[in-house]
Amino acid sequence: MRDPALNTITTAASVLDDVVPVAAPHDALAKPNNEDLVSAGLAMWPSGAAWGSPDGEAVPLDHQLARFTRVLIDSFVWLYARAWTLARNATVSGVDELLPDWEAEYGLPDNCVTGETSVAERLRALEAKVNSHAAITPGDFIRVAASYGFEITIEEPAIFECGFSECGGDHTVGDMRQETYWIVRVTGVAIDYFTCGISECGYDPLFDFGDAERLLCILRRLAPAWTIPVLADT
Repeated sequence: MRDPALNTITTAASVLDDVVPVAAPHDALAKPNNEDLVSAGLAMWPSGAAWGSPDGEAVPLDHQLARFTRVLIDSFVWLYARAWTLARNATVSGVDELLPDWEAEYGLPDNCVTGETSVAERLRALEAKVNSHAAITPGDFIRVAASYGFEITIEEPAIFECGFSECGGDHTVGDMRQETYWIVRVTGVAIDYFTCGISECGYDPLFDFGDAERLLCILRRLAPAWTIPVLADT
């Protein structure tokens, strides 16, 4: 049963306040240098006077054995960095070199993107695609939009019903099927209108939301099948 007090429900971008950004993984050995590894390398040698460590003393870093150890571990400096790079690329928060493979896995770039995009934009689109699979609530879609760089509010209309709604109330007059729509309002979006003497009939639309049209394409692809997101013109 519908609540007689039900009116238009608006979910604002303030739901983003509880979002905690996820930092890329990092470790002391993520990008080591020779100095970071030499002590561990020296610990692998036998102990004793012949090895520069009489009575269990640590081998001085200027000892000949230490200099020889530096040569041996130099390749491990590269190996640690490469191994860590591979580990980071296994998570969406650290992907860089394997970006084309991630894009192929998630079907990117999709048909909502036109023209050339920077690496930063591609990474943002990938993160949004990975995190948007469970989008179902208005707050989820606001977070998806934010990951693409948009701040939006979502309005869910409630249509007037005879015998249910009150005249002068908050319900909107219209067909009940309009409740399948949810209205997306983009903060600060620029709208380009058809201009007589400049625009071309049959080619230029009456108005264009620019990048917001791309956002609408993304939201329509992710929206539940029984709903249709539309952009507000104000």
